[in-house]
Amino acid sequence: MYSLHMNLLRFLIAATSALCLSLSFAQEHIISYHSDIDIDVDGSMMVTEALRVHAEGVNIQRGIFRDFPTDYRDRLGNHYLVAFDVLGVTRDGISEPWRMERLSNGVRVYIGDENVLLQPGDYSYLIRYRTDRQIGFFDDHDELYWNVTGNGWGFSILSASATVNLPSSVAAVNMSIAAFTGYEGINGQNYTGSVQGGSAAFSTTQTLAPREGLTLVVTWPKGLIPEPTTLQKAGYLLFDNRGLLLMLLALLLSCAYLYKSWSRVGRDPDAAIVFPQYEPPRGYSPASTRYIMNMTYDETAFSAAIINLAVKGYLTIEKTSEEYSLMKTESDVSLAPGEQVLFASLFKKTDKLVLVHDTENILTISKAKRSHSKALENDYNKIYFNLNSALLLPSFIGSLIVFIAVALSGAITVLAGLVFALINILHGVFYFLLRAPSVKGRRLMDKLEGFKLYLEVAEQDDLNLKTPPDKTPELFESYLPYALALGVEQAWAKQFTEIFATLEAKTGKGYHPLWYAGVFHSHNIGAFTTEVGSSFNSAISAATTAPGSTSGGGGFSGGGGGGGW
Repeated sequence: MYSLHMNLLRFLIAATSALCLSLSFAQEHIISYHSDIDIDVDGSMMVTEALRVHAEGVNIQRGIFRDFPTDYRDRLGNHYLVAFDVLGVTRDGISEPWRMERLSNGVRVYIGDENVLLQPGDYSYLIRYRTDRQIGFFDDHDELYWNVTGNGWGFSILSASATVNLPSSVAAVNMSIAAFTGYEGINGQNYTGSVQGGSAAFSTTQTLAPREGLTLVVTWPKGLIPEPTTLQKAGYLLFDNRGLLLMLLALLLSCAYLYKSWSRVGRDPDAAIVFPQYEPPRGYSPASTRYIMNMTYDETAFSAAIINLAVKGYLTIEKTSEEYSLMKTESDVSLAPGEQVLFASLFKKTDKLVLVHDTENILTISKAKRSHSKALENDYNKIYFNLNSALLLPSFIGSLIVFIAVALSGAITVLAGLVFALINILHGVFYFLLRAPSVKGRRLMDKLEGFKLYLEVAEQDDLNLKTPPDKTPELFESYLPYALALGVEQAWAKQFTEIFATLEAKTGKGYHPLWYAGVFHSHNIGAFTTEVGSSFNSAISAATTAPGSTSGGGGFSGGGGGGGW
């Protein structure tokens, strides 16, 4: 009885095993997958893939398809396109129909006749194709990193193998190989490999499950295959990245257009010989001299105007700790039109304005600055200089349209974005370069340069002035706003250091400007000019700013996958 039971048990086990084995072989799978990779002297590759598949009419009905990636991205996001040219396809040694379909990152080759259904059985397919730009060029070696089978097959692969043939013989000691098996990102080592006479061979040692693949690496000494030149690499980059090419063309056209515009209207009239002037040109305020010299309005022009209002007796400046206050006073000294507008705007609602950061100050000072700037623009713009900023619009709008078109087409890359940023910087540079003084403005600038020379040169005898004015406290105060506007306040103050020290020694009383209430040391006049210059300027600015305001070149990996259809 025991013997009967054992025999029955053995029979059941054998029958179950046979059933499982038959079911396993009834499933569609790839029996063998072999790839011959012949590398040419120009770096291109001829690849012959031989697949023997078992079909059951489930997924493999008309034939198989093979996916091949051709569009890669480098570490900067640039496209890197490789060629894929099918040279022939056979099934069981007979030419087989095939067609190609474009994928988002490559191509799909359908093999088989859509009007012919295959009977269940085993079929041998041979696919021959040429590809290029697959070689990786490194500092001390070159290599092929190649995904033989791809990781996209929905079938198991019972065995996979590959051979790599270099264009010429290389000693085995100068070559190295490696391979990886398994799912994407898994570096399994279920393979054997060998090297001989410029060739390398690989073979898996266990079945590859669906979505598993075989990847190989072969390295050899440099010089066997010529590395692309820098010019060739640049050509590849532009050809592969049409968006970058379009942005570079936009940059070149912008450069040409802006340079031509600058040559036509942006060149300054010739400057005259500068002679020292011991007084500013009559009829021009400190703010207007800065506005004309720089051909723009800024914080310093605003500060110089306020200091000039103080010197003329229209306000006093009080400094306590880190806080400034402007207090309205009465005066009958004449003001320039821009200064009249500024004075009226500052003290429209109050006789005291504290330069602290609050909503009321932001509105008051910002409005005063706009009014002052507009007054200077009305008085001097297009008379003493032209901004010519309208000439920027055609180039800027054109390059913006190109950028939007490139972005909408999906061709934007990091380099294309950098080129667009460079175009914007170019327009910013020409925003200043296109500004040009008129002949009248150039003559006035020459006089201002002469006055600036007087303000900054300490040894007045070097200027050969016939009747220079006496250096008095009144002269210092009168010209201080101009020195601030022209950026030479420190040099102007330096000329009075000894004068104020001598005056204090004679009278026993140090000089102190009536319009400034704060710490003042007549023997350190430079510190005072810094105080009323940069520190005061910073306080104004703060009071008007709203709060909250892979090594080597190339080297990609076949890959892809396939299935049945």
